Amino acid sequence: MSKEKTIKIRQKKLKKAFIEQLKRTPTVELACEKAGVARTNIYRWVKNSKKFAKEIDLALTEGRIFISDIAESQIFSLIKDKKFDAIRFWLTHNEPRYRNTLEIKGHLTQASEPLTPEQTKLLREALKLALPQQNAQNNNQPKLAQDGTGTDGEEPEFPD
Repeated sequence: MSKEKTIKIRQKKLKKAFIEQLKRTPTVELACEKAGVARTNIYRWVKNSKKFAKEIDLALTEGRIFISDIAESQIFSLIKDKKFDAIRFWLTHNEPRYRNTLEIKGHLTQASEPLTPEQTKLLREALKLALPQQNAQNNNQPKLAQDGTGTDGEEPEFPD
């Protein structure tokens, strides 16, 4: 058997071992360690094979589901043992009545007073920073009157 073929067979076995380990421990570092594969090899294989990259994504998803299932089982065990922290955790994350909420009450009003010259200047500077590609292309920004409206008295339309 040629050296190249031997290497391909070995890589195939290492990839399979890594993928299987990833399904049980969904972190690349741990899966590499347990499968005996260097991280650099994994990243090189991913770079060279979209199929392998997709297999990794699927294995990570399966592994996360597996670990989440184990974690939930542990939470249920702690709840059965009447551990208050586990009970509170479960309720706040699974029952809307027990979630931490923030209630904000008040009234919003829209100020219709004109912008000061300083505010107009700040608005123009902000637009220059927010739309650098447009400014570089044609330097056409909406014209603002002193009161912050367009020069025609209407609200200026800013490009998306």
